Amino acid sequence: MFLASRYRSFVFLLVAVCSAAVFAQSQSAISVPPRPDLPRDANTYVRDIIKNEIESDAKDHTLWRYRFHREDEKNNYDRDVVETRDGQLARTLLIAGRPLTEDQRRKDEERMQKLVNSEDERAKRAKREKEDTDKAVQMLKAIPEAFIFKYAGEEAGQLRLTFFPNPHYDAPTRELQVFKSLSGSMWVDPVARHLTKIEGQLFEDVTFGWGFLARLNKGGTFKVVQQDVGDGHWDVTSLDVNMNGHAMLFKSIVARQREIKTGYRRVPDNLTISQAYQLLEKGTTTAAENSGQSKASEPHSMAAGQK
Repeated sequence: MFLASRYRSFVFLLVAVCSAAVFAQSQSAISVPPRPDLPRDANTYVRDIIKNEIESDAKDHTLWRYRFHREDEKNNYDRDVVETRDGQLARTLLIAGRPLTEDQRRKDEERMQKLVNSEDERAKRAKREKEDTDKAVQMLKAIPEAFIFKYAGEEAGQLRLTFFPNPHYDAPTRELQVFKSLSGSMWVDPVARHLTKIEGQLFEDVTFGWGFLARLNKGGTFKVVQQDVGDGHWDVTSLDVNMNGHAMLFKSIVARQREIKTGYRRVPDNLTISQAYQLLEKGTTTAAENSGQSKASEPHSMAAGQK
């Protein structure tokens, strides 16, 4: 599942970076489908896949518990996350690989209690997530129009496609204008009809406000992996981004972000945030902490070498 709050990171990465090598090789990519059951036009195929992503997400109302690890310039933590009909609730397990101090535990408890007890706080978060979801849908729908896709063969049962900017695409928003600087590769599970991986590198500098407001330097890289974590539920299970630039004249931007989700377990579809709090209060030792038992330790439909 690529949308909602679980998809926000992917959207911002797609705005930032894609693949230089693919851009240079785009003219030599395979121009015919590797399978007879595929549309000859790769953009038609991608349009169908994107439509399936959006429709599948809208129909999927399952809720899950998993372990979430995040590293960036300011944070390094592990959390036990429980999804609910009222939004996510998460207890912090580790900070920088270590158990929380008494003060850190107290602050984490206050953060959780604020979400559990404040309807206004949950409403604010829901509003932010809806805005992110709307932006994600807009960008997903634009992909088949903003890029030219070419079939590039099969790898471990996955279809690989390359993409580069469509010179005739007229972007309606500033976010979508960034697409003109992107190219890359994506992999698709042809049976499930879901995206399984996108990775690449920024092939040229991307500027905002003629470079005075912000600039992202070429050479930045990213990789995003999506998989079926159980019961047909698709989620982004790993994300890795590295890029540099500057904002507001000469303030440096150094973006290093890594996220991993493991140990997925389904919870009741009508679970409330109060019930999630009770689950988390029972203990922080969950199946999600045992990577050996994680359903998401390897892609559902991709070879490990493709991760």
